[in-house]
Amino acid sequence: MENHISPLTTKKLKKKKQSSALEWVYPPNNWKTNFNRTFIYGFSNPQAKLFVASDEYLIPEKVKIFPNGNFAQVIKLPNVQNAIKLIQILNGKKKTISRNISIELNKQRKKQTKLSSSNKFTIQNPKSKMDSILTPKSSPLCIVIDPGHGGKEHGTHSPKGISESKYNLQIAKLLYKKLKSHRSKLKIKVFLTRTKDRFVSLKQRVNFAKRKKSNLLISIHHNALPDNLDPLRHRGIGVYYTYDNVKPLANTFLNSICKKSGLRHYGLFKRDFALTRPTFCAAILVECGFLIHPLEAEYIISKKTQAKIVHGIVNAIYLVIDESHLREK
Repeated sequence: MENHISPLTTKKLKKKKQSSALEWVYPPNNWKTNFNRTFIYGFSNPQAKLFVASDEYLIPEKVKIFPNGNFAQVIKLPNVQNAIKLIQILNGKKKTISRNISIELNKQRKKQTKLSSSNKFTIQNPKSKMDSILTPKSSPLCIVIDPGHGGKEHGTHSPKGISESKYNLQIAKLLYKKLKSHRSKLKIKVFLTRTKDRFVSLKQRVNFAKRKKSNLLISIHHNALPDNLDPLRHRGIGVYYTYDNVKPLANTFLNSICKKSGLRHYGLFKRDFALTRPTFCAAILVECGFLIHPLEAEYIISKKTQAKIVHGIVNAIYLVIDESHLREK
């Protein structure tokens, strides 16, 4: 997700053994939150019993481990400073991981920027502007695909500790390859903002799209949540846009991806993100499901599901450029 801070570093992930019976992915040690609760998630041997405890809990709270070994659960933070323990019992042996989690009091949370007709980024004649963006007269339609995060910026992580940036790039490359195979039918040019695991700033991504004279900018991400929400209650595809004239296009993408992938509609959201804010093209950000969800994470990282998500995006592109006789079946 664009504005989600990664709790782990690549070095730490590499040091972890893949065969480890217990992985506590989030939150990291010495985590600071603005809420009196947070959620924990990670991976455990599914045959184990798992508990979360602190000095303030009268009895340890049992943590549900899903059959695939993933777990996610909301926990209460009774004090400003909390020493939280994750306790695993497997074959009579006890393994404990301890982390300090503190509540930051009197810290104002960032408020979502409200967009209005007076906003300097508002497009004045939405319909005619959108027509010109999606139906270029003298040149092929240019599509820029942006795999979110990369390099030192990992995004969120799966319950097994794999960074979001890896999966963003996998889907983006698959989409790029698919669109290249359709370029003669669609009359398009396609570009990627990054082709490997490297850091690219938000400004560099936007400038790249502008240099390529992009008509359509699609930023690929996987979703996460603020600390105060329950990860088990949030699933599905989310599509984000900034300008009202892009909303119908964003809705087309949402419906098409959900239909082809079988994933739920998480929703259509108006946000002031760097990758949805450009005025020189139609720009959307696609959250390809929740990487932090114990079950959905396993589904969305599979090659088969990634192909279905890409199929939905390609189908949406056919729809928005009004090439109905060429749409994929």
